[in-house]
Amino acid sequence: MYKTQKNHIRCDKQTYKLLRMLCHFSKNLYNYALYHIRQHYFKTQEYLPYESVYHLVKENENYRLLPSQVAQQTLISVDEAFKSFLSLLKAKKEGRIDKKFQYRHTCQRKGCTRLFFLKTSSR
Repeated sequence: MYKTQKNHIRCDKQTYKLLRMLCHFSKNLYNYALYHIRQHYFKTQEYLPYESVYHLVKENENYRLLPSQVAQQTLISVDEAFKSFLSLLKAKKEGRIDKKFQYRHTCQRKGCTRLFFLKTSSR
């Protein structure tokens, strides 16, 4: 069983700016990976696995600016989101879901996304 802990951090302005920049890089990486996954899906109607996405985005500036564990967790988050979309699509085709749903949109241009710091990466 996995447990999640959400922390609200009180910090000085310099640390806040650093965390804000890291969140921005994470958002950019999320959008970049999601773009490649969606484009591959539109062209081939096939799922692009995490391992292939990694090789596409590893040279991206945002990937290199983030700590490696944080960047990997961001890519895993994109992968999980798209797998969830594909399972919804499959359920819709099978008639188990009647509700309307959309493709996962990218994060806002000026927005931020979550940072995933694992217990081993925060030491």
